[in-house]
Amino acid sequence: MPRAKTEPFPETIVALADFAKALAHPARIQIITFLQVHGPCPCMDIVAHIPLSQPSVSRHIAALTGAGLVEENPKGNTIQYALCKDRIQMFCETFSMTLKP
Repeated sequence: MPRAKTEPFPETIVALADFAKALAHPARIQIITFLQVHGPCPCMDIVAHIPLSQPSVSRHIAALTGAGLVEENPKGNTIQYALCKDRIQMFCETFSMTLKP
């Protein structure tokens, strides 16, 4: 059975790579920036401020949610999306420590 490409690497390095991959598109960075400024909001609020279609924005939100950077909070008939600030801060601190000489 073939080994996973990430298997020989430490878990923290693999997690950092997943974090970087989740941010590897300008739309995702813009979504995170929007949520940082405006706080939790439904997808349509994000769509109104990003120059992409609703399905594209939804796919990018799904990628951020899958990476644990954004969380879904049901509110009535809608879903509010919010940053997982603690998780983002942990990744940023770990990434910073990894890059220190």
